[in-house]
Amino acid sequence: MIRGSRTAGALTFALLLTATAAACSSKPGSSASTIKIALEAPLSGTQASNGIDQFNGAKLAVDQANAAGGVLGKKLELVRADDKADAATGLTVAAQMVADKVFAVVGPYNSSVGVKNIKTYLNAGVVVIHLTSNSSTNGEGYTIQPKDYQIAPVEAKAIEGFYKAKSVAIVYDPSTYTSGIAGQVKTALEHAGVTVVTYAKIDPNAKSYAGLLSGIQKKKPDLLYVSTYYPEGGTIAKNLQAMRARPTCLMGLANQDAGFVQAAGLAAARLCDFSGVPSAENFPLATTYVSNYKTAYGTDPGTWGTFTFDSVNLLIAAVKRAGAWDAAKVRTALRDTKDFKGITGTMSIDPATGNRVDVPVVILTLSTDGKYTVNQKWAAFAHFGG
Repeated sequence: MIRGSRTAGALTFALLLTATAAACSSKPGSSASTIKIALEAPLSGTQASNGIDQFNGAKLAVDQANAAGGVLGKKLELVRADDKADAATGLTVAAQMVADKVFAVVGPYNSSVGVKNIKTYLNAGVVVIHLTSNSSTNGEGYTIQPKDYQIAPVEAKAIEGFYKAKSVAIVYDPSTYTSGIAGQVKTALEHAGVTVVTYAKIDPNAKSYAGLLSGIQKKKPDLLYVSTYYPEGGTIAKNLQAMRARPTCLMGLANQDAGFVQAAGLAAARLCDFSGVPSAENFPLATTYVSNYKTAYGTDPGTWGTFTFDSVNLLIAAVKRAGAWDAAKVRTALRDTKDFKGITGTMSIDPATGNRVDVPVVILTLSTDGKYTVNQKWAAFAHFGG
């Protein structure tokens, strides 16, 4: 009886050890020597140029960390998570990343994806540093890129104060971010006394928007505000080029990408100004990043790779402050981030929202060689950089 109890006890203890080991091995990112970090973005599909730039920026940060010996004794592995800018695909990808035991995810980028799949990561204990701008993702992880409530006031003030528009036509993509910010800009303009003569949802799959623009042209608005992603925005710019009389054109932030110029053609693309963030070349602290990016990838950096580069380094800094690859401690360190110096500027996190406090939102023009540069007349108007 006693002997049998000992045997049963030993068996129970062995089973307990096995279960405990299995539980430990299921923790996100746990490994003897490697930590997995996912980069979720549209790595293929119509927004691929944007997503690939995001992956490249994150990869530079990971490679630099590994070259320096890793982080707290661990080497980093960047895992590709291609959501194709599609919400359903994003859910599948998030589940795959959880199954792959990633410790953290940088992304997703598209708000329509993030509002659906960020919770999958959070529920699994994955540390989330997303790039979504829709306010519905406030408090769901952390972000250092601009949110819609930070972008809309800059755009509305530029339309009403800088461009001095009295009447505006607004067209928007029905996606979560682009439709949400279009509504915020519309409300802000109407409060400022600006007349919105058209507020129209577009079909993102349309091959041409010439008919819509012809109808808008007849209403003679002072300005056309386009809240779309760059594939549709590029088509709209191309359609505008064919019109003899056209309003001033301001493209919303999601259009800022090299893919816009490719879609529209440089001449058509230069008909518009853009709401956006400074290009990598315009960030004073990004000189080395630009040089390293060109060396590594043989091309100029895009818009959002700077933010994924900073996001990975923000995570690394939080891990070091936490003193361990412990998700709960790292989340606390991220929440308490103050005055972190990245290539996109010095940043602090609002603990109530997980969002960056000061964001670099600007009005851009396209140079003759297709580079996005800060509109200097707007900079003087807004006292930007001075």
